[in-house]
Amino acid sequence: MIPRFPKFRHPFFSVLLAALAVAETGCATVERAREAQRDDAERTLRWEETPFAGREGALSMHELAEWARTNAPAVVQARQDVVQAQIALRSVKASFVPVVDGSVAYTYASQNVDPHDTSWDGDGNWGGNLSVNWLVWDFGRTGAAARRAAAALAAADMAEREAENGAVYDVRAAVYETNRARELLRVASAATASYKEHLDQTQDRFDVGAAMNYDVTKARVDWYDARLSEIAASNAFERARASLALALGLAENPRFEVEQATDWSPELPSTAEALMDLARTNAPALASLRARADAAKDYVDWTICDLYPRLSFSLTFDAKGDSSPLLWNYAAVPAVSQSLFSAGAKSRQIETAVAQLRAARSALAAAEQKTWNAILSAKLEEERAAESLSVAEASLEAAKENFDVVSSRYDVGKASSLERTDAQVAVTSAEANAISARYDWLGAKILLAKLVGN
Repeated sequence: MIPRFPKFRHPFFSVLLAALAVAETGCATVERAREAQRDDAERTLRWEETPFAGREGALSMHELAEWARTNAPAVVQARQDVVQAQIALRSVKASFVPVVDGSVAYTYASQNVDPHDTSWDGDGNWGGNLSVNWLVWDFGRTGAAARRAAAALAAADMAEREAENGAVYDVRAAVYETNRARELLRVASAATASYKEHLDQTQDRFDVGAAMNYDVTKARVDWYDARLSEIAASNAFERARASLALALGLAENPRFEVEQATDWSPELPSTAEALMDLARTNAPALASLRARADAAKDYVDWTICDLYPRLSFSLTFDAKGDSSPLLWNYAAVPAVSQSLFSAGAKSRQIETAVAQLRAARSALAAAEQKTWNAILSAKLEEERAAESLSVAEASLEAAKENFDVVSSRYDVGKASSLERTDAQVAVTSAEANAISARYDWLGAKILLAKLVGN
């Protein structure tokens, strides 16, 4: 016997199909989730994919820093933490919104009573359920949870800003270090060329009997030492370039030029105390910890509110039958729920929340102390570097004048080869000291800018 199945023409079935169609075609959230599942959604970019590829001329520190502010992996991760905090806050705020659930079902069952009956005849019944659940009042739990989620969102926002601040600082520091290494390489190359020229001149003088063999040997040793220093400076320059590529979020070492960028000077307070006052209100790291302490405080409120009952209301509609109209029934259920005995669990929960609050405030205090120490150290380093730069520039001018005098005396045979070498070494060392002092000063300034959130 061929079974006879029902014809699905009931209005409940039409509603179910319509609901499935809407869920299938209108869920943009699912589409975004599928897009995020792609293996190439978040990955390390290639240099060719950046807006700098193919550019002619040197790139500025500002545009490189802005690129890192948006694309650095740490910034992307912090941004997703903000998204999660936003979702958590929306979820808490939705606690007082009624929750509606519904279902539609069709049951087709045979009703055989004779074991020898093999017929497929049966009866079908439609059934449906619609329920509304509403949290009326929870004595402040949801309010405390919402405040806690809002504070967590503020902390995530500040953490994102701190990640941006760190990415910008890393690029600035890498640019300065690259420029320092490049200038030191230039000094080393110039010194090598000068020693080579001196070696050639000494060899020519030896060939005509105006110099001794010792002078030639001494000049060759000086040239070899200069070559070794140039090689070391070249390696330092390549390492600095690699660090800059890492700060930009690249896993390669592209060849591009960077502007000198020695004139960037943020407007900052002149004293360590004023800098610390600015950091207390502007530094994102401190603001994030302060928001986390606020969240811990709101969690204490939540644990206290958890001592009180919850008031809720639910309304349920049920429909059953094998034809239209169906048999409808409803149930309205106001409820009060409360834990009567928890073996001290709620008291321990409050104590834990208080301990977390004290720890969060202590972490903020420790961060303020570390920030003050870092600001004081950076300010002292800035002052030291500024004084060192002034002395180094004056020393460089004196070394150049001395080298010119010694070279003139050497050319007429009134100064030895050793004296000329010492004068050349003094010039090279003074120029390297001036370069290092200048970039030490700039490095201290950008560190101060990072510490105060500039």
